[in-house]
Amino acid sequence: MKKRLSKFLSMIMIAALIVTGFTGFTGGSKAYAAEGDTPLLIATAPALEAKVYVSISNKGDLVVRQQSVDVMDTDDDGALTISDALYCAHEKYYKGGAAEGYGAAIGQWGLGLTKLWGDESGNFGYYVNDVSSMGAGDPIKDGDYLNAYIYKDGTGFSDKYTFFNTHKIGLKTNAAKTFKLSYAGFDENWAPVTAPLKYAVIMINGDHTEIGTNKKGRFKLQFNQSGSYLISADHEEETIVPPTLIVFVQPEKGEVIEVKNKKYTVTKLGTVKTGKKGKVTFSKSANEGKEAPKTVDYAGVTYKVKVVD
Repeated sequence: MKKRLSKFLSMIMIAALIVTGFTGFTGGSKAYAAEGDTPLLIATAPALEAKVYVSISNKGDLVVRQQSVDVMDTDDDGALTISDALYCAHEKYYKGGAAEGYGAAIGQWGLGLTKLWGDESGNFGYYVNDVSSMGAGDPIKDGDYLNAYIYKDGTGFSDKYTFFNTHKIGLKTNAAKTFKLSYAGFDENWAPVTAPLKYAVIMINGDHTEIGTNKKGRFKLQFNQSGSYLISADHEEETIVPPTLIVFVQPEKGEVIEVKNKKYTVTKLGTVKTGKKGKVTFSKSANEGKEAPKTVDYAGVTYKVKVVD
C-alpha cells in the first residue's frame, strides 16, 4: 500500500512538472528555452524593490529629511544600488523629478554621481547606515538609511559627516532620553574612525535650541507633547553634514490627537519599537460631520479607526 501511494504521488509531481514546463510558468515570471528546444524550468527572483530612508543635504541645508522611498531597479542591472535609491528619491521629492535633479555615470572608479539635487559640481558624498560607501553602485537593501550630501566646503572637503546613535525612536511623553552625536573621519593612515562631536547645537524641527552636546557628544531630550520630531544639529566652529533622528512621542490613552484637521481619541496604544498598532475612536459630531478613514498614522504608529456616532 505504501509503495503504491509513493508511486502515485511521484506520478502527480512528474505531471505537475511537465505542465509547468510547457506553460513556462515559474512562480511569477515566464522563462522559455531557445526556439525549438524543450521548455526549461528556470527559477527566477521576484521583482527587486526595497523601502529605504533617504536624507539629502544641500551644502548644510536638509532638503530631504529621512523620508521613506520605495526603491526599484531603475537601470535594469539586476541589483538595487545607491544610485537607484537616489534616483527614486529625486523622482519623489525633487521638483522636476530625477530627469532634472539627478545624474549618474560610469567613470574611472565605477558608477558615480554627476548631479545631486540639481548640483553638477561633483562635490558629493554618501553614507549607508552611517558607513562611507565606495561608489553609487554599492548595494542597498530594505530598511537601510541613506544619507547623501553636497559639500558646503567644495574645495577643502572639510565637511564632517555626523550621525546620532539611532535613526528613530519612540518615547513616552515626559520621558527623558540621552542621545549621542558623533562624526566620521580618518586617521593619519586614512583608516576610518569615529569620535564624539562636542559642543554642537541641537535643532528640533528646523529650529535651534539651547540644548547642546557635552564633551562626550551626549545630550538629553524630553517632550511633553505627543507627535513626531525631527532632530538635527548645527555647529558654530565646524562645517558638518546635518544628522537626522526622528523621535516619535507616543500619546497617552484617552488623549485627543489631530491628524489632517480631524480629531481622534486614543483608546489603545501602539508603539514604534515593536510596530504594534493602536486604536482610536472618531466622533462625527465632534468633527462637524466629517467622514473618517479606516486608519490614521500618528507619531510613527498606524491606528485603526472606530466611528462612535
